[in-house]
Amino acid sequence: MDIEWGAVVVGFILSIVLGAIFAVIIPAVGSVIGLILAGMVVGYMVGGTAGNGMANGAVSGLFGAIVLSILMLIFGTIILGILGFAAATVTLIFLFIAFFGVMILMAIGGAIGAMIKGEA
Repeated sequence: MDIEWGAVVVGFILSIVLGAIFAVIIPAVGSVIGLILAGMVVGYMVGGTAGNGMANGAVSGLFGAIVLSILMLIFGTIILGILGFAAATVTLIFLFIAFFGVMILMAIGGAIGAMIKGEA
């Protein structure tokens, strides 16, 4: 399974954009739909087997989790100093658990997208 970083970056950006748009349109499940659609795009872009799409979708979700974590720590510290760092750290512990959910949703979407393309 090769990781295609172009597709991973596209999936990361789409997960933010589609997750936000669908969350506003459909408040209860919109972000889940946006994440699965972003994963499907990643899986379709990489093609191959469902496992290949799943791996790339999961990496895309994990990439988004890492970037969001770093940004929260930086801006929390800049805005509120040591108190902001502490608050961001505690928040990130809970968010990190949620990031595994994002990674799983994008992996499922990636598998579906790869199966839709159907190269293998």
